[in-house]
Amino acid sequence: CKNLDIQRGLVNGARGVVTGYEADYPVIKFACRLTEVIKPVRWVFKIGGGNTIVRKQIPLKLAWAISIHKSQGMTLDCVEISLAKVFECGQAYVALSRAKSLEGLRVVDFNRNCVRAD
Repeated sequence: CKNLDIQRGLVNGARGVVTGYEADYPVIKFACRLTEVIKPVRWVFKIGGGNTIVRKQIPLKLAWAISIHKSQGMTLDCVEISLAKVFECGQAYVALSRAKSLEGLRVVDFNRNCVRAD
């Protein structure tokens, strides 16, 4: 992966939502509040015998969920959290504290036994 525009926050791992399409390309509203049409990026790889391979793709990865561990350090405007598979002390806290506000937090599969501290 590569960073599209570091200064504007369009970096590998930046999160956003597809809000539409413009000329067949996705329009993304990023968490950093930028809206951008994402166009294909071209990569060229040199292989043996003087040959090259060209790969062209839209640099997006669709995601519907991430693990609690992967979310550590993130701050999210909107989050739905399943606590069904919490297995470590402090894990529920890490998940719940990702939300910026109570309005942006939805908890499913809540079980009071999954909220533990050591």
